[in-house]
Amino acid sequence: MRFRIVYLGFLLFFALSCFMVRDGRVPGKKVMISIENLKGHVRNIHFDRDPYHGYLKLEQVAQYIEKEFTKTGLDVKEDHFQWEGKSYKNIVAEKTGITSPHRVLILGAHYDTVPGSPGADDNSSAVALLLEVARDIQALPLDSTVRLIAFSLEECDYAGSTHYVESLKESGEEILGMISVEMVGFTSPRQDYPSYLNRKHYPNVGDFIAVIGNERSKRLLERVCQSFRNGVSQLPLEFLIVPGNGEGMEEVRLSDHSAFWNQGLPALMITDTGFLRNPNYHLASDKIETLNFEFMQKVAMGVYHSVVELAK
Repeated sequence: MRFRIVYLGFLLFFALSCFMVRDGRVPGKKVMISIENLKGHVRNIHFDRDPYHGYLKLEQVAQYIEKEFTKTGLDVKEDHFQWEGKSYKNIVAEKTGITSPHRVLILGAHYDTVPGSPGADDNSSAVALLLEVARDIQALPLDSTVRLIAFSLEECDYAGSTHYVESLKESGEEILGMISVEMVGFTSPRQDYPSYLNRKHYPNVGDFIAVIGNERSKRLLERVCQSFRNGVSQLPLEFLIVPGNGEGMEEVRLSDHSAFWNQGLPALMITDTGFLRNPNYHLASDKIETLNFEFMQKVAMGVYHSVVELAK
C-alpha cells in the first residue's frame, strides 16, 4: 500500500463568527463563510431523515436544500431515481463555466441519515458546507462548470450517487473530478485508525481534516491539499492515497466518492474520519451540540479555495 502524509500547521480558534479572505479572482471581493449560517443549516435539517421511517422528513430536507440552492441564483434541478419502489432525488445546483463549460467539477454531500439518528455530523455538517460554498461561488467568474449535488440514499449503498454517475456516461462532459464532503464537524482529543495504517505516522488527536483519494485521483488530491494549505494554513490536514479503488480498506470507501471510483473517475473524500473519531456515529447522540463550528468553518474555506482553484 502506498500513502503519503502531510501535517499542516496548528489548529487555531477564533472568536469571530465569520472567516474572511480576499478573493484574488474578483478584486475587492471578500469571501465569507458564516458560522451562523452553518449552524442555521444544521439546525434546520437536524432530525431523522432516513428512507424507512423518515421518508417525509427526507423529502422535507430535499425541499430545504433546493430552496437554499435557488436563493444563490444558481441553476437548480432535481435528479430523480427509484429505490425499493419509492422515488428519491438528488438536488443539483450548477454554475456554468465561462470558457470551458464542458469541463465539470462535482462537489457533493449526502443528506440522508440512518434510522434513529438526527445526523448532525453525518451528514448535516457537509450539507451546510455545501450550501455555504454555493453561496460564495455564485458571483465568481469561473472557467469550468461547478456542479454541487446533494445526494440522497448514501446510507443505502450509495444509491443516489450510483444513479447519478451512470448518467455521466452519455453526457460527453469532461469530469475534472468529484469531491465528496463526508462528516466535517467533529473534533476530539482522541483519534483511532484502521488496522492497516501505522498509527505512529499519524497524530493521536482528532483535530485534523482528512483528504482521501486513490491512485487515479492523485493529481486532484495534490491540488486540493495545496488549496487548503494556501487558503487555510492553520487547519491541520492529513491525506491518504490508496491503491486501486480501496478494495479491502472499507473505511476509505464510505461515501459517495466510491461510486465515482467504481466508474474510473477521479474522486476524493474530505472527512473528519467519522467513527474513527466520533463516538456518536449513526446514533441518536449525533446532535448539533457535539459539533465544532469553528473547525467546520475552516474546512468550508478550504473546500471553497479548492473549488475555485480547480475550476480555473
